[in-house]
Amino acid sequence: MTTPLRTEQQTAADQETIRSYLDRLRLDLVVAARITKVHREWSRPLQPDPFTRLYLILEGEGRLVVRDQELYPKPGELVYLPADVPVSYETISDNVFRKHWLHFSALIGDRDIGELLTLPYIVPSKAPEEAAALFEQVGAADRDPPGLATPLRLRSALTALFAHFLDSVPPGDVRLSPQQTSESEIVQYIQENLATLPSVEELAGRLGYDLPAFLRHFRTEFGLSPKQYIKRAKIEWAQRELAATARPMEEIAAAVGMDQSYFSKVFRQVSSVTPSAYRKLYR
Repeated sequence: MTTPLRTEQQTAADQETIRSYLDRLRLDLVVAARITKVHREWSRPLQPDPFTRLYLILEGEGRLVVRDQELYPKPGELVYLPADVPVSYETISDNVFRKHWLHFSALIGDRDIGELLTLPYIVPSKAPEEAAALFEQVGAADRDPPGLATPLRLRSALTALFAHFLDSVPPGDVRLSPQQTSESEIVQYIQENLATLPSVEELAGRLGYDLPAFLRHFRTEFGLSPKQYIKRAKIEWAQRELAATARPMEEIAAAVGMDQSYFSKVFRQVSSVTPSAYRKLYR
């Protein structure tokens, strides 16, 4: 039987895995459009697309089907339609949709975000006017004359829009896809044993891998080597403790398996400031 503590630990591990995935997310625009009012015959049968869609409904009504779910988005709502998932749509009255829309790719490494994370298909925008402005910024960046900085501006605008979508998602509604359970278990083990982690070879064995397979798997899933990931996990945990508690520095260092001198050195390498400076900055 799962205990409440175990459930809480697993949730924390899931969130850490999700954060590590989003840290590697790359968004690239496929097609951007300004506001569009669909025609009365707007419809198509259930079929997948090789790209992700994002809408902001401004007015009107219509029907979407994603896999086997029927959806009726309303004005002010954001609609996320993942790549490679069957989608159909149609009008249901003369009061047709007027919406912002765009198509884009959303890759984590070489895998689509939908393979790794489950996101809600419809969420109310936390600020529809802000969302509309962000759609406009993507369109404006897409229409910029080509230049050295154009791809950066476009990706920045698209990232800000997708961040708005994620910020609008209710807490807990971004989840790991079912096949990512093993990744969450790896993260959970590391988070629970920051002070006493064995060597990478021993860690691989405890998690059921031989060393070469573990290194390949880790690099593919997290974009880092195990040593790099563990170092970052220790310092990020320490950052949270420094910002939220008054625990002595040597106690925090010991909790991640380091003496204070080495802890300060590694912390500065990762954070660009000393632990004491970080605490002053965030408290």
